Amino acid sequence: MKILFVGATCFELYQFFENMKEVESHDPHIFCYQWYDLEIDLIIPGIGMTFTTYKLTRALALKKYDLVINAGIAGSFRDELSIGSVVNVTTEQISDLGIEQCNCVVSLFESGFMEPNEFPFHQGKLLNPHQFCELDLPCVTAVSGNISHGNPESIARIVNDFDPDIESMEGAALFYVCLHEQIPFLEIRAISNYVELRDPTKWDIPLAIENLTDELFRFLRKFAKIKQIS
Repeated sequence: MKILFVGATCFELYQFFENMKEVESHDPHIFCYQWYDLEIDLIIPGIGMTFTTYKLTRALALKKYDLVINAGIAGSFRDELSIGSVVNVTTEQISDLGIEQCNCVVSLFESGFMEPNEFPFHQGKLLNPHQFCELDLPCVTAVSGNISHGNPESIARIVNDFDPDIESMEGAALFYVCLHEQIPFLEIRAISNYVELRDPTKWDIPLAIENLTDELFRFLRKFAKIKQIS
């Protein structure tokens, strides 16, 4: 079984990989590990959808994988998703792709430049069709954008336009690429903060990374027993 992990930054996945056995890689941009009988590769594209799209597409062109996992931290729009919670993102939308008109942003679907069901979109959304019966995490919806929101006005617009549970900066790119390449994928996120007026003193990134690491190992232990992905 070959699994590719995608993380925006090294620090988000350092705890997860620090105790794995690193093996020789034939590409300077792909880190290779062995964990029991699993072959696990890692790429760190950087923050945002542009870097993720390029480096993920490149990695998939070099090697065939059975599963791609995007893992990292995220901000929550929902009070019920407490800081430290780990979630399974099943729907992604792109929050900053469109046309600005007056005091609003019109999406490419609303403006007629794209059809809302143009593959791989479904009603303007990117959906993960793959179900993993051993992944026992809350399912959430997300928006991805190249800006991490911390202004009340822009946050209100995002909530009004997309009604998301969480915000990431790379997930939609991973959904888009993997749906096109027909590769099973997951996006697993740990909540490090609420999406509100930016105040890093309220964040708990260490807790989010610790809980993310625990859930990733819990999933991998069970994953070896999973025979099929539906």
